[in-house]
Amino acid sequence: MPKYLTEFIGTFFLVLTVGLVVTGGGAPTSVIAIGVMLMCMVYMGGHISGGHYNPAVTLAATLAKKMPAKDLIPYWISQVLGGIAGAALAQL
Repeated sequence: MPKYLTEFIGTFFLVLTVGLVVTGGGAPTSVIAIGVMLMCMVYMGGHISGGHYNPAVTLAATLAKKMPAKDLIPYWISQVLGGIAGAALAQL
């Protein structure tokens, strides 16, 4: 369960950061904010869940046999819900 919560939180903050950067005008240095947020989330949860925060990365890790296939769908659900929550908050 902690790895699914970690994926939710990491995806939430990553999508929130992207949403705020885009709605804030998207300065040329905005990519730095997104990269720093991703780095922080990977340091925060990489040792717990692998720090994927992206369904495509999770699929690649599963196909490369770096994580069990039974975790694929729960990871995806956590990531999609985290993304929806982050996008909803960014729109407020």
